[in-house]
Amino acid sequence: MRLMCLDDDPRIEAVLGRFLKRFGHAVDFHVSVISFKAALASDLPELVLLDLDLGRENGIDVIHWLAETHPGMPVVLLSGHGDNLLDTARRIARSTGIQVLGAVSKTRMVKELPAILIKGVTAAWQQRGQDPQAGAAFTREDLARQIRSGGIVAHFQPIVSPADGQLRGAEVLVRLQLPNGQIISAAEFIPLAESSGLIDEVTENLFERLLGSREMLALSGVAFIAVNLSPLILQQERALVLVRRLVDGFAAICSVKIEMTESAATAYPDVLRSVAAQIHLMGASLAIDDFGIGYSSMRALAELPFDTLKIDLSFVSEMFASPKALRLLRAMISFGQALELQVVAEGVETEAQRQLLIEAGVDLAQGYLFGKPMTAEALANTFSTRRPS
Repeated sequence: MRLMCLDDDPRIEAVLGRFLKRFGHAVDFHVSVISFKAALASDLPELVLLDLDLGRENGIDVIHWLAETHPGMPVVLLSGHGDNLLDTARRIARSTGIQVLGAVSKTRMVKELPAILIKGVTAAWQQRGQDPQAGAAFTREDLARQIRSGGIVAHFQPIVSPADGQLRGAEVLVRLQLPNGQIISAAEFIPLAESSGLIDEVTENLFERLLGSREMLALSGVAFIAVNLSPLILQQERALVLVRRLVDGFAAICSVKIEMTESAATAYPDVLRSVAAQIHLMGASLAIDDFGIGYSSMRALAELPFDTLKIDLSFVSEMFASPKALRLLRAMISFGQALELQVVAEGVETEAQRQLLIEAGVDLAQGYLFGKPMTAEALANTFSTRRPS
């Protein structure tokens, strides 16, 4: 892999040069921002190693410059100033859209860089091999036509007990299936649905699919299904009609949990207080989703009748890379327990993460370790034989 390193300490070239050469990587070193920018203009590498401390200039400025000029460039952040600065810089970079593959203290470079570079090789391969049609933008007319022809489908991501892997529930994830069979994720069409006035049709079609999946969901043994409603739906009276229909339709099978993102819960507090209370009274439970990524989580928990706290996957993914993220993760779990909330950890991908979460006391977990989003039939086939006798 072709790497480019910006570090004003010339000793780094000697150390990293020999080290990376052993792994077959070619590295172009720069000690000044000017030469680094000039080199990027003429020959793009597959990965940038960026030191945060560059004398008169700093890596944060370079991060913002990269976000404007080369937003798709994978970056590894380096620093001799400790994990707190690295953690902050990583969050800054990700907020600009930069793809951060890792943040490494210089005292641990030799130990930690090899695994990060393997991720870099994989990312570069995927970038070269990606489908140019993937994520192609829809027009409003395209999306309306796909919705009305039955393109809205429901996938389900397992939510399990982390200790034994037994299925407890499933998060409902809306997908768009094109006539050629291609599945489009929510992130690729929901923003358009919301901005073009089609989110009502998407939601109603999704609920029809859910009700049509009752038999298969019953076979899977789920105790609840969790549905994340758009803030635009939650602001309407029809939200209560839709939730009531779902609660009644699944009464003999499982309970219904309505998820509200932290940002939605705090953006429309007056409207959502009434809606949340009525949803709770009709028999559905409430979960605050993506907890920890905003700035008003405490107020949302104080004002709305949540009984489940879902910890955002960013804290789970960073638990071993950032001591601060791990401390925050533990604090959020303890916070949820103190409020007698059910605590769910999102984004669990490794056994090491699962073990730590068990020790920390989370109630439920979801993530690729337990299963990717799947159809109701696949959920039943995967978990119906795992139910405890």
